Amino acid sequence: MYSQFFILFAMILIGYYCYRKGWMTLEVNKGVGSLVMQVTIPAMLVSTIADITITKDVLIGFFLMMAAQAAAMMLFGYLMRWYGKWRKLDNRLLDMLDITTGSLNSGFIGLPIATIFFGDLGVMYMSAGVLGLNLYLWSYGVYVLSGKAGNTRGQMGRTFLKGAVNPNCIAIFVGLILTLTQTVQWVPDMLLRFFDELGGLSTPLSLIYIGALAGNSGIVQLFREKMALEISLIKMILMPFLAWAVMLVVPAGDMAKKIFLIATALPAAVVVPMMVERFGYGEKLSSDIVLLTTLISVVELPACVWLANWLY
Repeated sequence: MYSQFFILFAMILIGYYCYRKGWMTLEVNKGVGSLVMQVTIPAMLVSTIADITITKDVLIGFFLMMAAQAAAMMLFGYLMRWYGKWRKLDNRLLDMLDITTGSLNSGFIGLPIATIFFGDLGVMYMSAGVLGLNLYLWSYGVYVLSGKAGNTRGQMGRTFLKGAVNPNCIAIFVGLILTLTQTVQWVPDMLLRFFDELGGLSTPLSLIYIGALAGNSGIVQLFREKMALEISLIKMILMPFLAWAVMLVVPAGDMAKKIFLIATALPAAVVVPMMVERFGYGEKLSSDIVLLTTLISVVELPACVWLANWLY
C-alpha cells in the first residue's frame, strides 16, 4: 500500500513541479483537464464497466451509491449554507457555499483513487458517484446558483441536458449496456484494448493536472485566505465523519462502505467555480475552497484509504 501512496504523491508533485518550471502553462493544464474528462476517463469507464460481470446486487449497489452520493452532496451543502448564515457571510455567497462544499471531485481524484486502491469494483462504484455528481450539479446545482428563480422549466431542462449528457455519463451507460446485454463479446478485441490503453492514462494525467492546479495557486498565499481555509477544513473533516456515522447503521456491503467513505473525503469539484462564474456569485471564494480542499485531500485521502480498509 505504501508504494501506491508513493505513486499518488509522486504524480501530483510532478504536475506541481512542471507548472512551477513553466513546462505546463495554465492553458496547457486546462487542455490536460479537458483531455482527461472528455477522452481518457470515458474510455476507462467503458473498458472497466464492460469488463465486470454485473450481478443484480452489484447493479442495485451502483444505483444506490449514485443516490447516496447525490443525497450526501445535497444534505451537506444545505448544512454548510446554515453554517454560512451563522458566520454572517454575505447572503449572496450562500448559494455558492451550498454547491461548492457539497460537491465531490469523483472524476479527477475519485476515479484514480479507486483505480489504485480498490480495483474494478471500486471503479464501478466510484463511477456511480461521477454520474451522481453530474446529475446533482446540472439540476440542483444550476437551480440553486441561478437564485432558484428566473428560469422556466424549459430553460432548466435544456441546461440540465446540456450539462448532464456528457462523455462521462454516456460512457457509464455504454459500459452498463455492453455488460448487461453481454454484447461486449461482439466488440472487437482490438477496440477494447484501445479503450483500456487510453483509459490507463486517466490516473497519471488526472494527478498531474491536480498538481499543476496547485502550482498555479500560490500555496502560501492560499493558506492565508482565512474564511476559505475555515470552510475547507470543516468540509474535509465533517463530511467523512458524518458518512462514517451513517455507515454504522446502513446495511451496505464492505466495498460500498469503503467507496462511500472515500468519496465524502474528496475535495470540491473543479468544475464548480466555472459554474459559479456563469450562474451565480462568489467565484473567487469558490475557487479558493476547491484548491484548498484539494491540497488538504493529499494528506487526508491516504489516511481515509487506510481507515476504510481497517473499518470494512
